[in-house]
Amino acid sequence: MIDLENIRKEFDDVVAVSDLNLSVPEGEIYGLIGPNGSGKTTTIRISCGLLPPTAGTATVAGVRVAAELERAQQHIGYLSDFFSVYEDLKVWEYLDHFARAYRIPSQDIPKRIDEVIAQVHLEVKRDAIIAGLSRGMKQRLGIARAIIHRPRVLLLDEPASGLDPKARFELRLLLQSLQRDGATILISSHILSELDGFCTSIGIMERGILVRSGKIEEVAAAGSPQRTVRISWVDTSLPSVEKALRSDPHVTDLELETTAGKFHFSGGEKDLAELVAALVGAGIRLTSFSETKQTVEDVYMRISKHEAM
Repeated sequence: MIDLENIRKEFDDVVAVSDLNLSVPEGEIYGLIGPNGSGKTTTIRISCGLLPPTAGTATVAGVRVAAELERAQQHIGYLSDFFSVYEDLKVWEYLDHFARAYRIPSQDIPKRIDEVIAQVHLEVKRDAIIAGLSRGMKQRLGIARAIIHRPRVLLLDEPASGLDPKARFELRLLLQSLQRDGATILISSHILSELDGFCTSIGIMERGILVRSGKIEEVAAAGSPQRTVRISWVDTSLPSVEKALRSDPHVTDLELETTAGKFHFSGGEKDLAELVAALVGAGIRLTSFSETKQTVEDVYMRISKHEAM
């Protein structure tokens, strides 16, 4: 649904994006993460046609953005990191303005406004003056504006910036709802925890370069094939547990206490199952045995540290 091929963007002698290749399949929520200045905003602006690339091709919903800009933007809903609103308008008036800008037939506009207001849960603010809305409410309104024309692709630049925890949680639910309705979403953020359990795939940018991209579990595995496993037990001596674990060649970095511990495991699912069976067979009474899943922040910090070396 989003294809960026060999994208490069130069500002005088500064390379903001360097030879970026990225493909986002239909129905994904793709998180583009990295520090400020890493090229995330430039990438999104190129994707929606607001910024021409120095080299390369951006294609959205099968349409080459630079060659057919107006046609491409019919498929795109865009929300910038800092967007303006007409604060003296009512919520419905603001959406009416943009519905007409997107050339939605006049007879369809009232119904469409009601639909998107319900979709972003602004029903009680339908007739409110925008100046009186909270930051979170304005963010909802911005998304309503971005989806008024039923785009297939949403490009969102730091949409959680400045929101309180409750508003961020509500934003996450809203975007997941839009994904279920068929939208493909590219979202940038440096608030790494906001992408955990939310994005289906991630890309990590450093200094204009996409250093990793893919499903979160794939990116994590590519950065480190080891898994972290936590274990606890009862009525078994520590030396017995340690001996059983050390006999498995996939177990490293043991950290054990009296009745609990953790270790790294380099094997696959079958190997992990065999280890559990071996422990039980050795008479160890397990009370828990679980893998600690890596968060987006874990993956990013490890890869970012590696790239900086």
